[in-house]
Amino acid sequence: MKGKTVFITGMAGYVGECLCRELERSAWCSRFFGIDVKKPLYKYKKGEFKRMDINDPALGKWMEETAPDIVVHLAFVLQQIHDPDLMYKINVEGTKSVLAAVEEANIPQLLVTSSATAYGAFPDNPVPLKETDPIRQHPAFQYAKDKAEVEWILDAFAAAHPEKAVCWVRPCVIYGPNVNNYISGLFTLPVAMAPKGDFTPTFQFVHEDDVATAMLFLLKKQAKGPFNLAPPDTITIDEINAVSGKMAFPLPEKVLRGLFRLTWDLRLPLLKVPPAFSDYVFYPWLVDPKKLLDMGFSFTYSTRETLEIMLRAKGQIK
Repeated sequence: MKGKTVFITGMAGYVGECLCRELERSAWCSRFFGIDVKKPLYKYKKGEFKRMDINDPALGKWMEETAPDIVVHLAFVLQQIHDPDLMYKINVEGTKSVLAAVEEANIPQLLVTSSATAYGAFPDNPVPLKETDPIRQHPAFQYAKDKAEVEWILDAFAAAHPEKAVCWVRPCVIYGPNVNNYISGLFTLPVAMAPKGDFTPTFQFVHEDDVATAMLFLLKKQAKGPFNLAPPDTITIDEINAVSGKMAFPLPEKVLRGLFRLTWDLRLPLLKVPPAFSDYVFYPWLVDPKKLLDMGFSFTYSTRETLEIMLRAKGQIK
């Protein structure tokens, strides 16, 4: 049986490289092609890379030439930048560009990485959130705002193309030995932070390898629609601080939000957290992975194990 040909946007990104390594060793995939604005760190026997912007008009033409069975769209900006228009152009306009290319090349299957942040962080969120719960766009957190709009675009695209297997995943915070972003930076500071008061923030962390294997699992199943992507267990901020072994300094909500704002406005390198992300500390946004688990997928790593691996890789614990 001939293996699948896969086309990947964001091939050189964090998740893209995890997926490419998985495709490289999978007999299910015979060939893959990818684009990015930077060259990947890895070389692949099965893979071919082309430097190309996600909004390049030539995207559809190269997709037609490579004739993939599947497109996986991973080209997004996670690390918030101080240029919201550029971020929107890549995240939202870039998705529109990919969908237009998928139509132009008549690709039958598409998988897109969304995010659990697309649900929004609100005091009245169900705990946990299911795929049937509505996407409520966060008013200020750019990444989550973009992901919510991408989801609405995907909903419309899937409805207009019922003949295509259109699927998207909503991962929680992705950790692993190679992670390097502002969310990992929150827990690798010299001191631990925690909100002061009765509320205890609770998180989920999914291992980078589980993200790649889950995407491959859904591709093989030709799944449609959204899937939450998070291990079933959770961890509180107090448990995180206990794992790291750092002494916590509880801060009132107003002070913690102000700290996020100050470090962002001054562009201080120690803490690169966008101010609006503070809602994702103070309000619940845990997701239910039951839909994915019921299909037969199982996570290799728990939330706690994923956190420990990230902290060990950063030299925070032994």
